[in-house]
Amino acid sequence: MCGTNLKAQTPKPAYTYLNDFSLKDTSLVKLKGPARVVKVGGREGLNTTSIQSVLQLKAHTMKANKGTVSMWVMSLEDLGTSNAKPSMAISNPYWTIYPLLSDNPNPQDIINANFKMVWINAWHPNIMALFAKDKLYENAFNFPHRALVEVSHFSFKRNTWYNFSLTWDYEKDEYRMYVNGIPIGKEDQYRATKFHRDTINSSLYLGNPTLAYSDIKFYNTNLSENELYSQFKKEDTQKSIALEQELQHTYAGKDRKPFTWKLDNTWKSKLNLSLTKSTDLDSFYIQGKPVEVAITKEGLLIETINKEMNSAVLDSQMYVWTRKPFEGDLYVEYEYKTLRPGGLSLLLTQASGMNREDFMADYPLRKSGRMTMIYGEDVRSYHWEYYREMADMRNDLDNSAIVKEPWNYPMAFGSKSIPLTKDTWHKLQFLQIGNRLIGAIDGIIMFDCKDDGFINNGPVLDFGRIAIRCMLRTKMVFRNLKVYNKNGVQTGKVFKGEVVPKNQEGVRFNLN
Repeated sequence: MCGTNLKAQTPKPAYTYLNDFSLKDTSLVKLKGPARVVKVGGREGLNTTSIQSVLQLKAHTMKANKGTVSMWVMSLEDLGTSNAKPSMAISNPYWTIYPLLSDNPNPQDIINANFKMVWINAWHPNIMALFAKDKLYENAFNFPHRALVEVSHFSFKRNTWYNFSLTWDYEKDEYRMYVNGIPIGKEDQYRATKFHRDTINSSLYLGNPTLAYSDIKFYNTNLSENELYSQFKKEDTQKSIALEQELQHTYAGKDRKPFTWKLDNTWKSKLNLSLTKSTDLDSFYIQGKPVEVAITKEGLLIETINKEMNSAVLDSQMYVWTRKPFEGDLYVEYEYKTLRPGGLSLLLTQASGMNREDFMADYPLRKSGRMTMIYGEDVRSYHWEYYREMADMRNDLDNSAIVKEPWNYPMAFGSKSIPLTKDTWHKLQFLQIGNRLIGAIDGIIMFDCKDDGFINNGPVLDFGRIAIRCMLRTKMVFRNLKVYNKNGVQTGKVFKGEVVPKNQEGVRFNLN
């Protein structure tokens, strides 16, 4: 278990800030604009009360080859996902950015910072440390790849202190992020080249009216997990066992429950394919330009182009859509085996048009394999990333994220304590009963969450197609696909009506 050695001796920091709040030592700190000291849960912190207020730290250790920065951060509000409108950026173009540390005198201006550690209000809210000048979300895929630690699906609970630690070893190209002494992020494990870094400026800056900052320490060495956990336990004033259990469960895979649900005769089998027969492909529509989609003796082989992501190869990604939709409560299972590291596969369920229409029957079949179709077009779905070894999420452990699209509404995230084994069969199980959604891998529940049709993220979805999606660098085999429905709506007479002419290519809506 993380941090069992509570007697670990932590080295003394080279620089310490905000362990008191006199701010008189102008040789090391300088405050621009109004601020206040707030006290919550037995800890004091500096809260800058203007968007213009900035605290400058004039010395740090981030230019050294090895080091650690540790800081306590509290949000005065709950910080989770939020839809964005262009009008929200009228006065502050960086309103989605909540800086912890930056080397830019305007710490919200992350594009022009050579280093930034920020929480970003995005469609999957995350905290990241980027050691280069670049946009935040694009950095993971641009060439040359930037030195990055990104933790997707991280939210703040209001009036709760979190201890963030970031360690680096520039020579080894190793970067780690911890919260409350628990490892939650590290550099891309599947990078092809050495990371690019930009030179960090001599001063660091922080400030945001939502956040309070306390006890910032810089070290000349990269502290170990035991040292960081020991330091957290000594400094923690709130002593929240529930928070620690939640963080351990979410990011370290502790205490995950088994999936024990069983089918009964109230569920109707709608699709049952071994994926080892050549005729099985007749049940699917292939969207995109994969390298290969073929039935083999083992199962359905899907391979996409083995290249790093850039605009020239995005259409090489793909979807395998069922030829028919399903309605009602849904259970899906299949087995999969990964044959190449560094890929990504996801399951789409209940995919329909925005008015529940069967988008594949009513509109022209789509050709592009790009991700845009999921989050940026007119198709609703639940989108479960169950195998992900991309750079914008911790990829040394097996993790799952489920998002409701196209609202980009993150519903749940979870990790296992071990990486996904390659060239080994794994079993996926997805269950939706009403508004409750459960996803399990190898009999272990990865998420168990509920949707809500009245929170500005669309209705609970219960009709549509199913798709298996594979992104770049993916080579996988699938077998034994089974789909079951339980429908609360009883169907009576079915009328075909007057024949509607087929939509022409490029026409999405035409009743004339």
